[in-house]
Amino acid sequence: MLRRTMMSLAVAIGSVTLADRAALAYQPVQPDMPAPPVATATAPVTRPTPKDPNALQATITGVEGAVQVRTAEDQPWQKATVGMVVDQNAEFRTGVKSAVRFAIPPDQTITLDRLGTVKLLQAINDNGKIKTNIGMRYGRTRYDIEAAGREHESTISSPSSTLAVRGTKVSLYDQRPFASEAVSLTGRAEFRDARKRIRFGGPGAGKLKVNENASSAAAAALQQSYVDPGAALARSASESNLIATLLSRGATIDYDYEKGIKVIRGGTHPVTDAELIPVLPGSLNFVLRWEGNSDLNLAVLSPTSGAANERATVYPIGGLNVIKNGGRTEFDHRGGPNGGMEIVFWPGTAPSGVYQIGSVLISGPNAKASMDVFQGGTRVPIRNSDGVQDTVNFVAAPVDPAIASGQLIGNVRLFPENGLAPASVQSKTKHPTAAPKTTSAAKIRRR
Repeated sequence: MLRRTMMSLAVAIGSVTLADRAALAYQPVQPDMPAPPVATATAPVTRPTPKDPNALQATITGVEGAVQVRTAEDQPWQKATVGMVVDQNAEFRTGVKSAVRFAIPPDQTITLDRLGTVKLLQAINDNGKIKTNIGMRYGRTRYDIEAAGREHESTISSPSSTLAVRGTKVSLYDQRPFASEAVSLTGRAEFRDARKRIRFGGPGAGKLKVNENASSAAAAALQQSYVDPGAALARSASESNLIATLLSRGATIDYDYEKGIKVIRGGTHPVTDAELIPVLPGSLNFVLRWEGNSDLNLAVLSPTSGAANERATVYPIGGLNVIKNGGRTEFDHRGGPNGGMEIVFWPGTAPSGVYQIGSVLISGPNAKASMDVFQGGTRVPIRNSDGVQDTVNFVAAPVDPAIASGQLIGNVRLFPENGLAPASVQSKTKHPTAAPKTTSAAKIRRR
């Protein structure tokens, strides 16, 4: 019975399926509909947006090495050739040892140096006023304008700064990790970044530079006097001898833009007086030397000077490394496996009075250190709680900031009219094994 029922159900299902197929097979056919008309050559087409009648074109006038150009972001890159004409939104890029120069009439010439990318964002003649804007992703771009009676509003924009050009010859450099830099060759320009706006240059002012780490062209020039290749980082012959000596002993030198000072690392330093005295840079020299891979900073508080009886501290950080009465330190030694050395000095006549000497352990383990003072190649006695010493040996160690900002090593008394120190005091040398006592009177600023 069950088998008969299942067979009946199968037949019924098969009948429905066949019926459905038959119904689909015999559906009436709809009459043919006319096909849509095929577009012909006369059919309307989309016309390109008309060009701005005030827009200016750029013509490539020079190519060196591997240079590519594209007319828009959605267009392919192609080889740049002299005589090629491009419109706004064109982009240029250069490879290694490459450069491209293009001109925008009537009087503008833009040159992109090696490894750079620029885009012509705007180039128009607005009722006689020439407006151009060059967007530079990275690289160095020079902008020359021969402004003969014409008004210009021209800018070069990079990710970190903008250079406004006012009828002059300028260049903008922006290549990370270096600071962006603008140069004016002949005329007025304006450098802007997120923090400041600097107007620099002018007729007869000569070549001037500004950068994102300087507040003015003068500050940038001061930085440049600190940052020349190799031993030329020094600012005098005597300083050059000192730095050359350190470099010859395996040290390396660079520049800390954030701290505003030259930085020396590694190598060895002069140990004996015979090695040290010939390379001392000043007439009065405070010399801190230490062992081990630690970073120590030397601080010297000068005597009062000027009408206001000001006291100032020389310390290895930009703004404190040079003071009004001539005291200075030219580099920050960050240590190395063989230790390091720092020198505070007065190149000319040093002011009379009492000099306070201190040190700060910036990083690394406690370090054995020594302090010496020389005037005219002769040792000057150092006074501290242990008496009067030619050399103070101590252990540089951290100091609780609630007590003091550094270790007080001692003081030096210079009174030329009465000699370096009272004659009744006998000089001696001690070698303490522990750090000297600290005092809140040691005005040492932590880096």
